[in-house]
Amino acid sequence: MAARKKVPGPEPTREAVHWLDYALGDLATAASNRREISVPGRNAAFMAQQATEKAIKAVILLENEPFEMVHDIDVLARQLPVDFLLPASPEDLAWLSDLETAARYPDDFDVITVDDVDRAIGIARAVVEATRAHFASRGVTDEDVTPS
Repeated sequence: MAARKKVPGPEPTREAVHWLDYALGDLATAASNRREISVPGRNAAFMAQQATEKAIKAVILLENEPFEMVHDIDVLARQLPVDFLLPASPEDLAWLSDLETAARYPDDFDVITVDDVDRAIGIARAVVEATRAHFASRGVTDEDVTPS
């Protein structure tokens, strides 16, 4: 069964900005959760994965292109425009996609370490910053973007 596609609406730039707003909010939540000792590290890792996923989807939408409705970041990255400089390796993206599942479900008894959380936040931060730079190259400024 083929994955459903998210098709851009009539205002793709506005929609893309909305997705980037969410990515920024998710990144801020990941960083905040990382600092809060009472919050499990898996929550911060999950929010970092979400920030990365939403940032990549924002770039695709900015180009007025549809994207597959999947959580596999590596699959999404293959849909990015050729001029987007993704600051993460395919291995990092696959790891982050796997971490997302481990953070949500206790099935495999995976332990998410502090180092895992820091790595996930580092990847997310780099992807979100690259997304902001890509938006700026398309004339979308930081004033247009506010974390949601």
